[in-house]
Amino acid sequence: MKSIFLFGFFLVHLTINAQQQLRTEFGAVYYPANMYKTKYNAPEGSPYLYEGFKAAKINSIKESQLVRFDAVEGNVEVLINETKVVVLDNFKRYKITLLDNSGKVFSTLKYTDLKGNENASFFELLDSTMNYKIYLKEKKRFFKKVKAQGYADGEPAKFKKVRSEFYFKDAKNRSDRLMIIPQKMSSFIAFFQDDAKSIKKYIKENKLKIDNPDDLVKIFNFYYKHQGR
Repeated sequence: MKSIFLFGFFLVHLTINAQQQLRTEFGAVYYPANMYKTKYNAPEGSPYLYEGFKAAKINSIKESQLVRFDAVEGNVEVLINETKVVVLDNFKRYKITLLDNSGKVFSTLKYTDLKGNENASFFELLDSTMNYKIYLKEKKRFFKKVKAQGYADGEPAKFKKVRSEFYFKDAKNRSDRLMIIPQKMSSFIAFFQDDAKSIKKYIKENKLKIDNPDDLVKIFNFYYKHQGR
């Protein structure tokens, strides 16, 4: 009986120590694990990239963590226990490597959007070379309930995936902020300045799409080889 008591005490002690470490690493403000349900009151879908938590390695922390990615708010949640999550501070640098054999790596980074606003969020690393890095930002939006009017049917509140964004970091740029890659073809071509004509020709000849991650990597690889960098 005494040994069982000591074993239980040991487990509780380990749990407390683990939570204290997480407070040091991630902060001490906890939220309910199902907070999005009361915040949005949406019966369809969820704001997350993946429905459940995924095992991941965060920075150099020895123990793996369970994480999920809020694609509406742009935040990363870490599961503390069945009822609590902590939201990572996007303005702090976290490298999050999924342990599901997908090879996906996410980072919390600062960025500048198309309107020139500065913010921070999580991004998936698509390609990394000595010259540049390309990141993917997948997004969702929350759509409020639409009431039926006349002959038009109503729609329930729901989460829906919207167009992804791509971001870029040149190794020579000392700024710590990512730059958004234009999503319109004309603006995208102009993004390459003096090499715009060769980039346009390369895209046309190879039938590439600038909203396709693999094609985007091919375009940037061609650009830097063309530059002889």
